[in-house]
Amino acid sequence: MHCWKTINIEREYGTTRLYLLAIILFVLVFCFSYIAFSFNFTGRHMDRYLWLVFLIVTVIYPLHKYLHYIALFHHKKSLVFRFKIQYHFVPIFYMRLQHGIPKRSYIFALITPFAVLNTAFIVGGFLLPEFAHYFSVLLAYHSSICLMDFLYIKNLKSAPNNAIIEETPRGYEILVPLDL
Repeated sequence: MHCWKTINIEREYGTTRLYLLAIILFVLVFCFSYIAFSFNFTGRHMDRYLWLVFLIVTVIYPLHKYLHYIALFHHKKSLVFRFKIQYHFVPIFYMRLQHGIPKRSYIFALITPFAVLNTAFIVGGFLLPEFAHYFSVLLAYHSSICLMDFLYIKNLKSAPNNAIIEETPRGYEILVPLDL
């Protein structure tokens, strides 16, 4: 195997640019989802259960990481977890693979939290239109969390189908077999 490409999104884009992109994505998703959820709703939005929204906001990130773990369940023996506090108050959970996994499995693991949680928020927004503003905020927040996953998928898309993805301290390496 030889390294086809090394990906490090934080180094490539920069932390400030990633935060700016996440904020722009949050605003866009909130605006479009709120309009879509409220399109056929003429009643008043309810402000009850705001405490539940704050609770869900604090749980979304760990749940997002847990869904990554569930998607990588076949590779659980090679997963290592780390917890770090960034900027003195932001908890960050790291999952690191000790061994490489196939490209398709890795892309599936990246897409799983987006598909599961955002589907739940969209269904909730349409089924409970009086709480559409809450579901719009949750959908936008989770979509901005998924930004890094989308950027990794964008980079992995052009990799050969038989590639193996391996994590290193420098970033993700896309390994391809040597042609014999």
